[in-house]
Amino acid sequence: MADSFDKTKNKIESLEKSAKILLPIFKKESISDFANEILKEDLELRKMIKSNPKYMPLLENRISETFKEYKGILTGSKLVDSWDRVTSAIGMTADALGIVSGGLGNVISGLEEIPELIPKAVYAVYYGKKTKDWKSIPYWSAMEAASFIPGVGDAIDMTNIYVDRARKATKEKVKQNMRKILESDLEKKVKH
Repeated sequence: MADSFDKTKNKIESLEKSAKILLPIFKKESISDFANEILKEDLELRKMIKSNPKYMPLLENRISETFKEYKGILTGSKLVDSWDRVTSAIGMTADALGIVSGGLGNVISGLEEIPELIPKAVYAVYYGKKTKDWKSIPYWSAMEAASFIPGVGDAIDMTNIYVDRARKATKEKVKQNMRKILESDLEKKVKH
């Protein structure tokens, strides 16, 4: 009985891990992971925090606050990329069938891209207004244009182009806020 329970538990855990990999909507953001990524990417902040370990909780607090502020762009990006994966699975299947269907599968794959564009366009406008990262729109437009290429396009849709951009914007916001705080803290020390 216990052995059966352990096997079931292991299968459920395996399924949860697979879901997090396959569909970004199931992946939770971690403050410590974000902090480590920021410190890995930003040498200046890493030096400042290394020189004064009291800044680390401040960094984690900034990340937590930015997660709250950017909750919509983070969640929206996961929804869009998850939606992309689901619809692209249909497109990949249709592309594979295109070989034996005289190209009909490729037509279906191309048509599958159209309903994907509506939530992506809504998200892109929301993201742009929230982050002021207007460079994302031409980038996403180019990626979406490439996603119409038979065979290759659905592979592009299987990547995290929206999640990666939202995470980048979130990290940049945290870095900006931390620099302001650290610079003002240094100014206070110089004045005293």
